[in-house]
Amino acid sequence: MPSFHAFFRELFQTFLDDFIRIAEPDFMAHLLPGLARFPVLDLGGWSDEERAALGAVAEMPTRDGRWATVLIHTEPEPLSPAETSRRLSRYFLALEAKYVQPVVLTTVWLRGGRPGINLESVSVNPLLDVEMVRIFYTTFGLGEARAEHYLERPEPLSWALAALMRPTRCGPAAHRRACLRRIAEAGLPVRETALLRACAEEWVAEPGDVFSVDRTEPGLPGGALSAVQGSSGKRRSER
Repeated sequence: MPSFHAFFRELFQTFLDDFIRIAEPDFMAHLLPGLARFPVLDLGGWSDEERAALGAVAEMPTRDGRWATVLIHTEPEPLSPAETSRRLSRYFLALEAKYVQPVVLTTVWLRGGRPGINLESVSVNPLLDVEMVRIFYTTFGLGEARAEHYLERPEPLSWALAALMRPTRCGPAAHRRACLRRIAEAGLPVRETALLRACAEEWVAEPGDVFSVDRTEPGLPGGALSAVQGSSGKRRSER
């Protein structure tokens, strides 16, 4: 069964075009996510756990002939300011140094933090409390975002993420059924449907839940885990 980070890395790599349209719309006019490639990260000195926690990493061409690195980092909830600075600084600098191209950084929180999509910044390796460099990144807080807005969007990924948000027009159970209905009626391939259903059904935060990044659920609904594992690394634009 996929762990927390492995599941969301697979989800966002598969629906990369959708994610860019939803979370980074200003970049969509300049990037070509359909031509993205997913490098095998060889980061010296990093453990397997650290590489797994990094998230979905893609190299993506731009419309003017250059390349950018896209990182989608997912956590159950926001980290402390100090830990956010430490991690994002390390991620950004490692990718910038390795690929020598701009890094588009997005963090996704299942719950907590500012709702919806926001531009944030963090200081990189301050010296004696003196800020030397600051990087900007996008945050996408799901838990308190406007669920109905994302359910009404055209991207299939948006319907699955909407199930993790708080609805205002109906109860959580009815809202989740509406999300699953949109997914089921979309006519997507088995693997993609299974990923979206797993996101919508298994990663919903109920009151009192404590998410762990070591969690080895969810099992993909409908017995489709084998379809996901057997097609790992493919995205919608590759068919």
